[in-house]
Amino acid sequence: MQIGKAIGDVTVGSPCSRKDNLRDRLAELRSAMRRSVASKALQPELHRLVEAELSEVDAYLETGDEERRGKMLMALKKAKGLLGDFADLASIAALALAVGQGLSS
Repeated sequence: MQIGKAIGDVTVGSPCSRKDNLRDRLAELRSAMRRSVASKALQPELHRLVEAELSEVDAYLETGDEERRGKMLMALKKAKGLLGDFADLASIAALALAVGQGLSS
């Protein structure tokens, strides 16, 4: 039985900001990449390329301006593409991209 209407956002679980969620996804991706480099599954050069893209995401998280948002989304798309041959890493990058796309300034 439903009484009334739900207006606005509905959140299940603890409330957290979407930027914090993106920071968490980046930390998860970086940790997974370090483990992959240590196990020699991911080449160090590819790790450096992805980290260079993630630095653009970090810059957006610091400033939050609209110009950086576009660059942040492009950087996440590039990171996802670079990691495409590594299903576990690509799935984390895709999740980060989805969170990033949900952000608005």
